[in-house]
Amino acid sequence: MIHTVFCIERRDDDALWRREMCFKTEFRAFVNARTKSMATLGSYRVVHDFDNEIVVEIDGRELTKSKREKGRRQ
Repeated sequence: MIHTVFCIERRDDDALWRREMCFKTEFRAFVNARTKSMATLGSYRVVHDFDNEIVVEIDGRELTKSKREKGRRQ
């Protein structure tokens, strides 16, 4: 039986991806990556540990920029 594991990776200044931690569920990995991305304004992604397939990539600068713009429109 194959256990699915989802890992989060952070993009370093040298544009290489560094694995930080892994989770049993995609949701937990996504929430953790999004939180870290917003806190550091960095880029994070969630990948399947089994085949390194990228599930989602999150850019903290873009995410916080869109939140600020949304707040101005209200």
